[in-house]
Amino acid sequence: MEINQEYFNSQIHKATQPLPGSIAMPTHYKLPVKKKYEGLFIIDFFLQLVPRSTKDIWLEKINNQTLLINKKPATELTIVKGGDITEHSSAPKTEPWINTTIELLYSDADIFIINKPAPLPMHPSGRFNRNSLTEILKLAFPKEDLKIIHRLDANTTGIVILGRNKEIVKTIGAQFESKQTQKTYLALVEGLPTEDYFNTNTKIGLDKTAGGGRASSENGIDAFTEFKVLERRKSYNQTLLEVTPHTGRTNQIRLHLAQLEFPIVGDIGYKDSNYFKNHPLTYTTDCLFLHAWKLSFKHHNQDFLIEAPCPQKFR
Repeated sequence: MEINQEYFNSQIHKATQPLPGSIAMPTHYKLPVKKKYEGLFIIDFFLQLVPRSTKDIWLEKINNQTLLINKKPATELTIVKGGDITEHSSAPKTEPWINTTIELLYSDADIFIINKPAPLPMHPSGRFNRNSLTEILKLAFPKEDLKIIHRLDANTTGIVILGRNKEIVKTIGAQFESKQTQKTYLALVEGLPTEDYFNTNTKIGLDKTAGGGRASSENGIDAFTEFKVLERRKSYNQTLLEVTPHTGRTNQIRLHLAQLEFPIVGDIGYKDSNYFKNHPLTYTTDCLFLHAWKLSFKHHNQDFLIEAPCPQKFR
């Protein structure tokens, strides 16, 4: 079944009025233990996994026997090992506001392509559970089994491809893995680069920072990004850039531009790393000027190019 824009909009509206996360409910977390955390006491494991939490939070859950490991109550002396499954629930609470102006750019029997607004997390994580793209789509299209093929940050707007069957997810996903796709972003940055073209290949670490982002690391993984100046707005000391990431690391564009001393307008935390020590990675408003603009890939053995209109805020 092909989906037209009118039907898509009506289903999204029904699923988001009111916002799913506007009603206070507990959130259940089920987290596997990765090998690198093996040998830690369970409280230390969670303090690393959730950096802004406190020891008292996890002690209370242990005392209430609501912190489980492999379905059994944990104790203060529980040591985790790779493959363990931990579980706990939050107190009932509402979730932060999200932008639900999700636009359908293209659909056929195999895929949806949407223009994602911001802020809107792709999937449940941290403070967001029901207020996330995947959960909204489940409510809006319960007969579909939509799968995200690639991801954007909660605060990044633009193109997202959703697969309607396992075969297409595998086919297009393989193109992202083998770098056969070409992604082009728009970024409005602070400052005025002197060169019209520049690039960076600073490596990015795998470990999360306090807010959940990433930092550069000599022992990290390769990351390469190219930049082209589209417009210098001298009166604002800002520059509009066309950005081509040749790798797909977490927060790659945001981190690379901040390190080049051209932070993205609105990216408070990457401009000042101290911000994330007391604030989460997802900003509460549509403040980040980063947009997934164009994407080319092979679809049904044909070259396919999709473009998400430049958001009004960039103008």
